[in-house]
Amino acid sequence: MDLYIIGAGDVGGYIAYNANEKQDYNIMGFIDDNPQKWGNLVYGFKVLGGVDILEDIKEDIAVVIAISSPTVKEIIYNKIKHYTNISFPNFVHSTVWLGKDARLGIGNILYPGSTINFETTIEDFVIINMNSSIGHNCRFERFSTVSPSVSCGGFTVLKKGAFLGINSTTIQSTMIGEYAVVGAGSVVIKNVPERVTVVGNPARVLPNKNIQS
Repeated sequence: MDLYIIGAGDVGGYIAYNANEKQDYNIMGFIDDNPQKWGNLVYGFKVLGGVDILEDIKEDIAVVIAISSPTVKEIIYNKIKHYTNISFPNFVHSTVWLGKDARLGIGNILYPGSTINFETTIEDFVIINMNSSIGHNCRFERFSTVSPSVSCGGFTVLKKGAFLGINSTTIQSTMIGEYAVVGAGSVVIKNVPERVTVVGNPARVLPNKNIQS
């Protein structure tokens, strides 16, 4: 099946290099809404244009939204979700460990070395980057993003659009609110409100940093 990669950046590069590890896709190229990238070769594939080009494709295709920003992922999905000919496969590296009854939705990207313990639910369009450790009975809602080397205790909940920075940690049974950002290296020991940024050990809310919308 033909595959289009939305996002001609680092996550897109990872997909371009690894998309065919277990599946057999014909990578058609990148889609990116930055016109300065159009026509360029990126990671060996051409940037074909913006997401509007999908409107002219009538055959069945696969699309991966290879973007780390939760809000941008959601915007892109809302632009294309009405196209009935598009499927959104999961890309799960062969070194990922999925525990018993771990559940995946659609459009997820799970990088090498990540572990997902039992009865954890990964909804749709979630990124879990390299060497992250996700405990049992966690729930990661749509469009959330986990950076490299994150550690989440059991029963952690990432609400829609939450973002965990590199090497951050959550203790068990904590909840990260919708579109909240946890800074790199931070340790979350209590629930994080929605649409705030927290940093430090223990993680504290930064004033006037309501940056997600």
